[in-house]
Amino acid sequence: MKKRTLLLVAAFLFTFRLIAQEPPKVRFEKVSDEDLNMKTYPNDTTAEAVILYDEGTSYLKFDNNNGFMLTHDRFVRIKILKQSGVEWGNFRFSLYSNETNRDNLYSVKGTTFNLESGKVVKSELKKDAIFRERENKYWEAVRLSMPSVKVGSVIDLKYTITTNLMWNLRTWKFQYTIPVKWSQYQVVYPEFFTYNHSSMGYHPLLYAKKNQKRESLNDNNNSSYLSQTFDYAAKDVPAMKEEPYLTSLDNFTTQMKFELANSNFIPIGGEFKNYTTSWNDIAKQLKDNEGFGLQLKTTGFLDDAVTAITKGTTDEQKKLELIYNHVQHTMKWDGYKSAFTSKSIKKAYTDKTGNSADINLLLTAMLNRAKISALPVVLSTRENGMLSFTHATISDCNYVIVKADINGKPMLLDATEPNLQTGCIPFRCLNGEGHLVGNELSESVPLSNPKSIENAMVRLEIKDGKMTGTIEKRLSGLSAFDFRESVKTAGGKQEQFDKLKNSSTELDYLEYKYNNLDSLNQPVSITYKIAMKEGQDGDAGIIYIDPVLVNRHKDNPFTSPTRVYPVDFGVPFTEGYNMQLTIPEGYKAEGLPESKSFVMEGKGAQFLYQISQVENKIVLNLRFSIDKTQYIPSEYQALKTFYDLVVNKQAEQIILKKVSL
Repeated sequence: MKKRTLLLVAAFLFTFRLIAQEPPKVRFEKVSDEDLNMKTYPNDTTAEAVILYDEGTSYLKFDNNNGFMLTHDRFVRIKILKQSGVEWGNFRFSLYSNETNRDNLYSVKGTTFNLESGKVVKSELKKDAIFRERENKYWEAVRLSMPSVKVGSVIDLKYTITTNLMWNLRTWKFQYTIPVKWSQYQVVYPEFFTYNHSSMGYHPLLYAKKNQKRESLNDNNNSSYLSQTFDYAAKDVPAMKEEPYLTSLDNFTTQMKFELANSNFIPIGGEFKNYTTSWNDIAKQLKDNEGFGLQLKTTGFLDDAVTAITKGTTDEQKKLELIYNHVQHTMKWDGYKSAFTSKSIKKAYTDKTGNSADINLLLTAMLNRAKISALPVVLSTRENGMLSFTHATISDCNYVIVKADINGKPMLLDATEPNLQTGCIPFRCLNGEGHLVGNELSESVPLSNPKSIENAMVRLEIKDGKMTGTIEKRLSGLSAFDFRESVKTAGGKQEQFDKLKNSSTELDYLEYKYNNLDSLNQPVSITYKIAMKEGQDGDAGIIYIDPVLVNRHKDNPFTSPTRVYPVDFGVPFTEGYNMQLTIPEGYKAEGLPESKSFVMEGKGAQFLYQISQVENKIVLNLRFSIDKTQYIPSEYQALKTFYDLVVNKQAEQIILKKVSL
């Protein structure tokens, strides 16, 4: 992926700097008067809540009955400072759970402390406030709501999660959208296991330490092993702030992630096993996984359907489009994002519904049955965070798309969206790189789309002080998808048009015509008849006209003076605008805006503004283009300035002056 230095992500090198900083002495349900009386957090007086203390421990221990077990303990204390912060009394965490393995939740204890009439009132968490719900085949969600949470509350919560799944060593976040006063995490595991440690984020850790000691394997024999302990801490961590055009806050959150690389029991008579040492290893594992590669090995049941779909067609591109269209409109996505199927693709095809893996592995299989080269690509969606650049990880992948090759040309496909044109993937998938799962080897796949284009042609005239005209628009790429989705969401063409009419403050939309809504590989064509809501006085000496009626950038989205995180537009796009205004009789153009063009260094963003008068018509040609999808923080000021210039230029008016007879 380009500009990998965007993220401060690196394999953690255990040459640690030690800081003379003792952890605060905080005990569960022992709340200080200072915490109870706190009105604002000194380090961030705007904070709606603050995490005062967050302590976690994850450790592997040998159990005579169950073998090695992984235990995760957490104790967190939160102060509520504003009404909007009351939501921090609600918690949610995920537990792995399928037919054979599951995480177990134990010892959930919680207390809310409030000062009422000078006295401390305690409210304990009840079991009926803890809910479990099935997310998908592999995961459950646990939700709980702390009692009596209000402004001024202090919340204490602790819980324990155990599992026999060694790969499920939990990520620890030191940073949230509220500030954190203190956070510490300890990880302990024996020498038989190797985990990749990855630090992420922009806020530095206060310390990171590693220690080793010899421990007994169990109480009944003299076998021992070397135990490794890793301690991490962060202090006074600022809140993460949402900014425009971010992939996901999680990409920039200070945190530690862990991935099981291998296990080595040879010293005690066992075996060595690799897990995630490389993407090639992962590809080999996925090839034989029941919820992935094995689904592509028994696909003969699709032959009759593929033959019927492609009957009479020999062109590969046309075959691909027919199969893609069939899967796209036959299957209904259930909304679940997953890298693994929830059932066999045969059953999914029968049920006509499935998750992202069910649908796109089915698409892969159908293309292959039609002799079209197609392979699945695993990825992490934007809201799920980017994949690590330092080591291979399947646990962070939560989605599957398809890469097909037509006449040597690669094409990315996703059949979960019925309004998406062939060769586009949804915006949620535009997140760095995915990884191709081939027969033996894997390769990185840039997650990109064709340029999104929106062109508008506007014809205007003024009669009796009333401006009327037409707007014609052509949309392609994700712009076309977004419009088709808006029609679908509204309930139809008329409903979408009515919504547009009712929401418009400057234009009266009188008539509409939408073409190619169902022809997904054609641009959407839109025509409106319009009139200005506020007309000019028919005898006005001067008429002021805003020439940019659609696709106008009225405000700069980049308002912060500085930017810590990269700007990510996701997809390149172009907005074209052509306006022709017929000058009414008795008037002349007093002055036209100056033609201008702005180009950012490197030509990643361009703006063209050309205006002229030809006989009795004023013609404006405008082009706004973002060709580079990512901008690092050092480029932020230039991008912000570019948008300022665009906003100011598009706000300039045309002035028509009445001619004296």
